[in-house]
Amino acid sequence: MRFIILLIFALLLTIALIAFPDIADQALRFEAFGWVFETRQGAFIVALLVLLFVIWLLRTLVSLLFAGPGHLWRSLRMGSRRRREQNLREALANWLDMRGDSGVRLLKRSRGVLPEWMLALLKSLMADAKDQPMPTHDQDALLTALSARIVTGPTAHPRPDLATRKTHLEAWLNAHPGAPLALARMADISEEEGDWPKLISLLEDVWKRGHRSSHTVKPRLVHAYLEMARQEPESAMQYLRKAHRLMPENRQVLLEYGQALVASGDERAAQRMWNTQLESESDLAMARLLLGQYTDDPLRTFRKLEKKSDAELNDAQRWLRAELAHAAKLDGLAFEQMQSLADTGSEAIVSAAWQSLGNWYLGNDEHGQAAMCYRKALEAGCSDEPKLDKAENID
Repeated sequence: MRFIILLIFALLLTIALIAFPDIADQALRFEAFGWVFETRQGAFIVALLVLLFVIWLLRTLVSLLFAGPGHLWRSLRMGSRRRREQNLREALANWLDMRGDSGVRLLKRSRGVLPEWMLALLKSLMADAKDQPMPTHDQDALLTALSARIVTGPTAHPRPDLATRKTHLEAWLNAHPGAPLALARMADISEEEGDWPKLISLLEDVWKRGHRSSHTVKPRLVHAYLEMARQEPESAMQYLRKAHRLMPENRQVLLEYGQALVASGDERAAQRMWNTQLESESDLAMARLLLGQYTDDPLRTFRKLEKKSDAELNDAQRWLRAELAHAAKLDGLAFEQMQSLADTGSEAIVSAAWQSLGNWYLGNDEHGQAAMCYRKALEAGCSDEPKLDKAENID
């Protein structure tokens, strides 16, 4: 700081001497101890400044000699380090702003500020998913994890192919076993591949470790259990029980688990499960399954439903009640209830009601009435193609 002040003072004196040359040419005379010294003022001032600079230089050299060569090296290196730090800041700013080469050139000039492994991470961070190199065995574990995270990220565009993403994730899990995010993304890969046993294993592991909530894991586990039940019929009951235990009110689980119970001979358990669900939600598919179970004694079940008013039954139960009445040969009551449902039911049930009426009229050889009912079913959005083919053949 003192050296800087001295330089400023010398600069001001130089400017003053240049601005006023008459002052610099004036004679200056010193007399002391019999000695006489004469010179000009400008030359005297310059000589005094040079003397002060020499004294400062000698003092600095002496202090450096006593401090040792290490202090000298650190002093010389400090300026270079500051330049590299500035290069690093500019490189990060260019990467954030997406300017030019995104700071790649400046990043090379900032070596020495950060460790080499940190520079490698920054370089990988600045590269797109498609530019990430494939992992190697001797690669730094942090670099492997970062590259895999970028490649398998949901925002990666264009998205790397399945094999590339899987290779990166496997390397990530080898470098960091049990990494929660790596396990979660490997589960996504397994689901994309249709590898249901591996997906189940990964999801159960993630859930057991507490890395994901049950709200996010349960639906995916149930889906995987259902797929496994379809692929392995001999073990279907085992997977369906697990799915039902996780989500006992899931519609697809109830449908498939109930059908498996019927196939195994436990019809009553399936009926109880479907009836419980049908009481809480109007589901035509479940009502159709129950209708198939009550063919032996439809009158008994009809009487149970007949005890309740229309207000106490949902549309699917009303449809089931009318179908049971028809199966019990109570045609007049069946036609009346189904016609009421077709006229006042919700959009989801109207097409099924008209189609049932068409089937009944067709069974009675009343082709004109059947055709009219089938057309109304079509208008309401009926999708049962075999029955509609009958309506076309009537004309």
